[in-house]
Amino acid sequence: MAFEAALPKGELSKVLRAFDAAAQTYDAISAVQRDVAQTLVAGPRAQAPKKILDLGCGTGHVTEAAQQRWPQAQITALDSAPAMLAALQHKFPGVRTLQADAAQPLPVGGFDLILSSMMLHWLPDPRAALAQWRRSLAPSGELHVAVPVEGSLGEWREACRQAGVEDGLWVFPQPGFAADLVESLRTEACPAVYADARAFLKSLKQTGANSARPGRRPLSAAVTRRLLARQQKPFTATFWVEFLMIGN
Repeated sequence: MAFEAALPKGELSKVLRAFDAAAQTYDAISAVQRDVAQTLVAGPRAQAPKKILDLGCGTGHVTEAAQQRWPQAQITALDSAPAMLAALQHKFPGVRTLQADAAQPLPVGGFDLILSSMMLHWLPDPRAALAQWRRSLAPSGELHVAVPVEGSLGEWREACRQAGVEDGLWVFPQPGFAADLVESLRTEACPAVYADARAFLKSLKQTGANSARPGRRPLSAAVTRRLLARQQKPFTATFWVEFLMIGN
């Protein structure tokens, strides 16, 4: 989705390549992300926002839900991955798209509603991003964010721990990391059930979320095979998602 330039250049390009490569498979495999987007869009108090910004829009789960709830709103969809933006624009040709870095000052402002789903954890300083995004709100505007926190995908992390290997999954923010910045906060468990652990790992690749955290390499094929052989079927992977609201 969107990434801060402070990430090492290699890490930045690696993550962006992963999301770009997933643009054509994302919709078919991202049921959890779609459900989270719908929950996020159901939360705002705004009855008729005129200008909406979807930050880290991907292929458009939030944009779609926002269009359905507020059909008269002008929606801007922002992402760093050009292939994701192209997929969104193909589905929603009337939506303005913007390829930009959500960790940098936003080039546009005055939004009645800013929405961001399942993207903030990719940024190196999520708290700073929230403060920056708030500055792009119109008076009385609202910022609503859904972000997975530590504990997410714990089933796979535990499987790796029991096998004596360190998983390479991206690091999620700690629960309550922005509690002092927000007006409201709640956490929901969002589980997904896969036929087996191999299907879970495939889903990470097909949604672009398979990049190893900086400084870590993906598990080798041999280690992965051993891990997969130990897992029971079906395999459940749970996102713990914080829903944050900041008002202006």
